[in-house]
Order: sequence, then C-alpha cells, then structure tokens
Amino acid sequence: MWLLWPASFRRPTSAHRSAEPNARPSFPSASGRPWSGPACISLVMVAWGICPAAAAELDLTVTATWNGVSLRDWTSRISRISETAGLPVLVDIRLDPDTTISLDCRDEPLKQVLGRAAALAGGELAVLKSSFQIAPPGVAEKLIRAEAARMSRLTALPPRQRALLTAASASHWPAGARPRDLIAAMAADAGITIRDVDRIPHDHLPGLLLPKLSLGERLDLLLSGYDLRIDWQAAQNAAGMPTGCIIPLAADLPPTAAATLPPTPMTKPTGRRPNAELKPAAAMSTFSLKVAAPLDQVLAAIAARLGLTLELDRESLTRRGIAPNEIVRADIKDATREQLLDAILNPLTLERTIDGGTLRVFARP
Repeated sequence: MWLLWPASFRRPTSAHRSAEPNARPSFPSASGRPWSGPACISLVMVAWGICPAAAAELDLTVTATWNGVSLRDWTSRISRISETAGLPVLVDIRLDPDTTISLDCRDEPLKQVLGRAAALAGGELAVLKSSFQIAPPGVAEKLIRAEAARMSRLTALPPRQRALLTAASASHWPAGARPRDLIAAMAADAGITIRDVDRIPHDHLPGLLLPKLSLGERLDLLLSGYDLRIDWQAAQNAAGMPTGCIIPLAADLPPTAAATLPPTPMTKPTGRRPNAELKPAAAMSTFSLKVAAPLDQVLAAIAARLGLTLELDRESLTRRGIAPNEIVRADIKDATREQLLDAILNPLTLERTIDGGTLRVFARP
C-alpha cells in the first residue's frame, strides 16, 4: 500500500515554522515572491488536485541539501515542493521509512530528485497522473500500466457510474486500521459492490491522512502494496452501480508497446490542392506496434496516441459474441494509421469510423 508519511499531523500556526535553510525550491511562489523557506504545512490544508501535471511543472528545478534525513521526514519535506507540481509524493509501505536520504541538488529537475531518492530507498519512481510514487523495484512500470487500465475501464462506463468513481475527496484512517475494513467501508459509502475482498492479506496499517484523490485511485492505492488492484465492470443498466473485482496488479495490463508509438509530428501542409481533403498529421504518420493484450485496452492506448476519443460500441460486440477484453495480437511495422487499426480490428471483423476527433469501433449485425 502507498503511504505519504507526514512529519507531523499538527495544524500549523503562524508561530510554528520549520526552518530548513539548506533545502529550497529554486522557483518563485505562486504569489511571485521568492520562496523564503517552507512552512510546516498540515496535510489537511494542502489541496493537490488530481489533474495531470504539465511537463513544465515536472521540470521544476530544486536546489537543496539533505544529510542523513530519514525517508519518512524527507518525504514530508519534498512534498512541500512537489505541491507546486500539483502531485503528492507517496511511498510504498514495503520500503523502510527509516532509510537515510543524503542528497545535494543544484538546480535539478524535481522528477530527477525524486528518482535519486527512490534509488537511495531501494526503490524506483513512478510518475502517475495524480501522484509521484516511490515503489519497490520492478513495480513502477506496473503501476503506470495499471493506472492506464483503470482509466480505460472508467472511460467505458456510463457517465453516472464513471462520475461515482472519479469524484475526488480526502480520506484518513487511524493507526491499526485493517485494509479489508477500509475497502469495505469505502464501497459501502459509495453504494458499490467489490468482489474477492478475501484476496487482501490480513494486515494493520499506520494512521494516515491522504489528499484529495478519486475513489478509484484511493481503492487502488490501498491495494497496490499487496500487488492488487480493482477491475471495474459496468452495471447492466445505466442507473445501476458499477461492480469492482479485486485482481492481481499485473493482470490484463495494457501493453507497453502501445505506449511506445512514435509521437505525431506537428507539421503543416506546404500547399493546397483543389478538391483535396487535408489529412491530419496523425493520418500521415507511420507506426510500429507489437502487442498481445485486451482489445479495449489496446484501442484506448492507440486512440490516445492518435489524439482521438474512443467510442467502443460494446453492445454490438456482445451481440456478435465478442468480449471487449478479448486478447488481440498484432505485429506491424511502418504502418499508416489505417493499416494500424486494420491490423487490430480485421481479425475480429470489426468496423470503425473516424469522424472529427472520435474513433468509433463497432460490430455490424
């Protein structure tokens, strides 16, 4: 499970400040005035938000020196800086919080500082859309892919069901809380059903206060320390509640190959031809892909890379006996956009249309 270790849970007052002259971010505060030293900020007062951090924010530079600081205390201090990037720093409970961190940074990108600290802690850094996470070795890539799988599932849910799982709120629990009880309480509060809760090992957690995260994120955060996550299924009717099933963290993850599709070149047409339709840059690029993964996750990854919104007609697939999570395989190089989509869809005899910015995939009767 992921934990954000605060240095203190006390609410700060104007007289209670933590002086750390050797550690400071090398960028101005939101007010435009230079940063004069971080205040001891209570987690209750920090609003990190859950939107993806812009690339410029992840490139914020840090000038700081930490000598023999415990991972627990270092996480609390660096979180005051990472607040500027809009993301909290979370550390896996399997990593030793008393590991000492010694770093000397001079105008170093925040992401690089976090990566160095993760290595000192015996782990690795995962940069997600809602947090920086310091994970045990070999786990960061799984977390990134698990996040993509969750987003793909939630995107496919009816709007009312999706809104329930993407609503953000803060959460906390006392020392000694059991993860099974916490998962059950979150599900009961939301009115949803989560199956296979008995997969969660018997454990007791330290007290924790988390910033605002969506319900789907909070549930996966609780489970990821046990190499588990939740797979979501839509209710039979749009007014119903989605159902979650606890599965292994690495099960049915989207392929890494889909994430390595080359970026769309930002080119402009050099001239105009009469009566000729100007094609988007993505339509004129070439792509390479080697994949063996669930259909809906592959399509979601490809649509995102092409800059399109995926509209998967699951009802038409069901009528044809095709499961949205059916494994598809493709190995194609230097393909056009159309050839890339055909390689995925033709073996299942699926149809597609691209209208504006929407990719619609369906099965004909």
